[in-house]
Amino acid sequence: MKMRGAATAVALGLALAGGTATAQGKPASSTRQFKYKGGRIEPGMLYSYVRSDLAGTKTGSVLVYVPDRKRVEILRVSPGVEGGRLLTGEMNWDTYTLRQFELWNEGKDGGRKRLATGTFSAEALTVNVEDPALYRGAPGATTFSVPLVQLPAHIYSLDFITLGLALRHFADPLGSVDVGVLAENLKVGPGSPDFLVSAGKATVSFVEDVDRDGIVCMKYRITGPALGAEEGLLWLHKEKGYIQDAEIPVPSSPEWPDVKLTLRSAEKISAGDWPARRTLEIGAIQAK
Repeated sequence: MKMRGAATAVALGLALAGGTATAQGKPASSTRQFKYKGGRIEPGMLYSYVRSDLAGTKTGSVLVYVPDRKRVEILRVSPGVEGGRLLTGEMNWDTYTLRQFELWNEGKDGGRKRLATGTFSAEALTVNVEDPALYRGAPGATTFSVPLVQLPAHIYSLDFITLGLALRHFADPLGSVDVGVLAENLKVGPGSPDFLVSAGKATVSFVEDVDRDGIVCMKYRITGPALGAEEGLLWLHKEKGYIQDAEIPVPSSPEWPDVKLTLRSAEKISAGDWPARRTLEIGAIQAK
């Protein structure tokens, strides 16, 4: 992985100064490089990850539940943060992008408060923010639309989980493909009031097959304007296709300077057991 580049280069990629990458007309599309393979998705699977920064100074977790071949639910629990952040969404397998999502804060008692909703069209992501606390005290927009520069498009503050889901359907898994990247606005203010902004394009390229802690994985590099001068890495389980590890050396939110995911387990559970697993996870991380 490249060493961390100049701060200004990263700012260009992930809008650290509150800027955005704008789209002109319809976004470019590489969706023809994907071919839906229903057999690559196993309904009822729960993927559990340790989520940390690259230096290992803070540790939380991410749970990814795939109840069926369209829906995905992502729970992120961070140290020192009350409750967990839960996204419930549906994938669009025509664009290999989320179709729509709801963002919730979930307490350890199972209670939920909806924070925002989002809908992807062929040209933009439209978001309605229902809880201004999402902006951490900054004056943010209630409703906004982010033009897409490239399809498929993926939200980096979801740790590229949906990118991993899309890559299961990459027609040439040994090739490369361009994707659009949306990122959390790290400096919300009057001149840039939207919670999410376009970071531009990224290129995902196969590097090699590698042994990752005893697991045969396909290693991919992520480069391009969306990451500034940096390089991200994804390791996908070669047989099953899910993310085994990820290292992305750019901020995903004001609290996280970079992100590392490490798989803890992959198991099948029932939809009825999923709420209890979320409660256990929230309690375990916040007890540390």
